Amino acid sequence: MVEVADVFRNYGQAYRKEHSLPYHTHKVINAIQSCRTAVLGGHKDKCNACGHIRVSYNSCRNGIALNVRDQHGKSG
Repeated sequence: MVEVADVFRNYGQAYRKEHSLPYHTHKVINAIQSCRTAVLGGHKDKCNACGHIRVSYNSCRNGIALNVRDQHGKSG
């Protein structure tokens, strides 16, 4: 499934070169691109029942980026 962040990662730089965007829009795009990726670091979650360890990447904590993720979760 394609996510908004994937679109920004693939086409965002070219789009920004072709269109004049306000500074805050650039900040939101950057936040969405890096949200829940290794760019922002991560941590290990360990299951208390079986000991399985999973790496979870940190959120950007940007309200708009979180809203995009939440909307995706509700529809998908």
